[in-house]
Amino acid sequence: MKFRQVQLLAATSIMTAGTKVIDINIKDAISRLTIIVIGTNSNSTPVGHPTQIVKQVDLVDGSNVLHSMRGCYTAGVAFYGTGIQPHQFLNYYTGAKPKSMIPIYFGRELWDQELALNPQAFNNLQLKIEHNYALGGCTLSACTIEVWADVFDDMPEGLKGFLMSKSHWTKTLVASTTDYIDLPTDHPIRLVMPAAASKTEEPDVNIDSFKLSEEQDKRVLIECSSKQALKLFEAEYPIWNEQSEGVLVANTDKHAFVSPCKDIQLHPLMSADSDGIIHAPWSGGYDRLLDGSVGGTFTMNVTGRSAFGIIPLPMGRKNVIADWWDTPALGNARIKLVTGAGDTSALYELLLQQFRTYA
Repeated sequence: MKFRQVQLLAATSIMTAGTKVIDINIKDAISRLTIIVIGTNSNSTPVGHPTQIVKQVDLVDGSNVLHSMRGCYTAGVAFYGTGIQPHQFLNYYTGAKPKSMIPIYFGRELWDQELALNPQAFNNLQLKIEHNYALGGCTLSACTIEVWADVFDDMPEGLKGFLMSKSHWTKTLVASTTDYIDLPTDHPIRLVMPAAASKTEEPDVNIDSFKLSEEQDKRVLIECSSKQALKLFEAEYPIWNEQSEGVLVANTDKHAFVSPCKDIQLHPLMSADSDGIIHAPWSGGYDRLLDGSVGGTFTMNVTGRSAFGIIPLPMGRKNVIADWWDTPALGNARIKLVTGAGDTSALYELLLQQFRTYA
């Protein structure tokens, strides 16, 4: 075999909020790191999506930051970087085990021969995972975290660099405001991703429009509304499709947290033989409500777009390195972000994926 999986952290209880620090002592090139969170529900009242348990993911080499963003956005960027949906199993009933897979891809796909993380290029690689079990599932009575690495047996001969993903900018959303954000010019940019994960509003309501430009607006790359961008760019990705389970109480609204935040379709069915009717009223954001005419367990297929409230803006063909935005050749690059009516309790962020070379 040319490839193998290495367990960096065996399943470890995280029933106390804190930060897990994992030294990465592997010398072989890493194609992907995967964080796995599995909880056990003590009741059937959802408090949050299981990715919320992972508050922050940082990959660092001393003060050198190679990856930095929230757990939900890390999962979202994995999807928009590869087109492959990370597994999420959204179990919201007593005794069930909600699960979240949160990958970090260092290439355009698993086993990319040109792009991977070479630990030998760094001195003290550490993965830092800030966690709080109380933020996801249904009042968890147990929760574990584990970490796996997909590594090459031999260093790929054509290795050029790796993909580095970070939350570049963040603020609490203020309705109907304009922000100008200077973008980094140290490495070419592959993906620009305005994001606003909100329980109550869709991303194009939180972020109304944007403009990407070079050299103080001498050249405008993209200028459009978020709604247009979702149609133009997000539609290039597969529909997000996931499974959810829970328990309904007759004629009582029940929350169900899902991963997509736009064009969400819920297809709930009672698990047991029942003549009950399940009503899923429309609402914005990833916190959905279900109301059943009778009580009982249900299973639900969830589809939608804009995973975790992300609006992807690919800089050219996603798999062609030469296409990516060559910001190091510029004196200035920036994005203009205009908010909409918005969910003013939400954070909105600008996520970036850059191509970092070893040269």
